[in-house]
Amino acid sequence: MRRRHFFHDNRIAFSERLDAAAEFPSSGVFVDQRTGASVLVADGRPRVRSAAAADVVVAGAMRTAEQLRFRAFYLTEAARTLVVQQRLTSGTPTPLVAGSAHQRVLAGRTPFAVPQVLESGLSGRGPAGGAVADWLVEEAVDGAAVRPEDAADTVVELLALLAETWRRLGVMHEPLGDEQRSRALAAFTGLAEDPPPGSWPDALDRPTTLKRARALLDDARPLTVGLSHGDPGLGNVLRMTDGRLALVDWEDAGHRPLAHDVLKVLMSAPEPRALAATLDAPTSLRPALTTAGAVPWRLQVALALLLFLSGWRNRYFRAVKRGSVKAADRRMHTMLRLLDDLLP
Repeated sequence: MRRRHFFHDNRIAFSERLDAAAEFPSSGVFVDQRTGASVLVADGRPRVRSAAAADVVVAGAMRTAEQLRFRAFYLTEAARTLVVQQRLTSGTPTPLVAGSAHQRVLAGRTPFAVPQVLESGLSGRGPAGGAVADWLVEEAVDGAAVRPEDAADTVVELLALLAETWRRLGVMHEPLGDEQRSRALAAFTGLAEDPPPGSWPDALDRPTTLKRARALLDDARPLTVGLSHGDPGLGNVLRMTDGRLALVDWEDAGHRPLAHDVLKVLMSAPEPRALAATLDAPTSLRPALTTAGAVPWRLQVALALLLFLSGWRNRYFRAVKRGSVKAADRRMHTMLRLLDDLLP
């Protein structure tokens, strides 16, 4: 469950520990962005009571329906959050393990506020002992979700802060792996030659787009690689009371092409194509791009989009299962038009 769902998810549960007589903490996180009303309290009092141990619990499924994940918020006392991800197999860690390892070393090294990891561990003992899950306790961030009217300015700020993060942490340049390249080409060929009905914008020529995509995937020049958050869109950003941006939910962090993060920011923007039209390589990265003979920055973002589209088939069938094909088609149209803008 992504953070953007926290504002309207009807599975939110509230703790009996809430003291209705006390002033309830309000950072602006749990606010209905459409109305500005708190989803936690009404008239200064908790709206709902339950037997949940946490003040707020948001649950959801991972990529497979068999895997549970949730985040529990303890707002009134410890100012902590508990994140749990169930393992599909007992010996295979969830993304939470690797992501939190990166998160631990970032304190003070980025211009973002990054929640401090306090504890982590493994719960369960395999098939005989029930489900096995990775868990993480981190500090709760006192910040508010980005307001719709601030979104356009915030994505520009977000891109600038990511660029500063990469400058501080350092970058490398590596060619795209053959396996990734082949998988992306096969997936996009399938999308172009045998797409689901309604997935392509009418005005976009599929054979020509495929030809342009194939030419880019054949480019052997290196890509800019470094520590990537993995999903730094507006749904994982909070505006803190001191004006800084906090970047949360580091479970997908890892070393990958940094254009992946740029793509995620673009796709969270109110007008992705308008933002992409102004896109240029960060000033701090330009010397390294030139020295390494790397793929130009805008084309790196196009490559990141082609790599992301490698998973289009699974996303489509999940949308069919959920009954959200129309929304998936709208998002696909945006991505394909954005790709058309970025390809040479």
